[in-house]
Amino acid sequence: MIIKTPTTARAEFYDILKQVNRSHKPIVISGKNSENNAVIIGQKDWDSIQETMYLESTGTLDVVREREKDDSGFTNVEDIDWDNL
Repeated sequence: MIIKTPTTARAEFYDILKQVNRSHKPIVISGKNSENNAVIIGQKDWDSIQETMYLESTGTLDVVREREKDDSGFTNVEDIDWDNL
């Protein structure tokens, strides 16, 4: 994980934005204490995290995990009750 000071991050800000979007790896900005730390990630990565948290909170990922364990190996998409996942 890349860690930068606020001073370095300020000087390299645009390069950091390009880097997190290109590499999909977060960069930590480390202040004097943990209350002043931050993490910079790309927008697409943030959106992905938000979507995963939403799917987890609604129970949708539990359904997906159960279906992955299903031995039949096939689920007809038209049989899925999408409104009640």
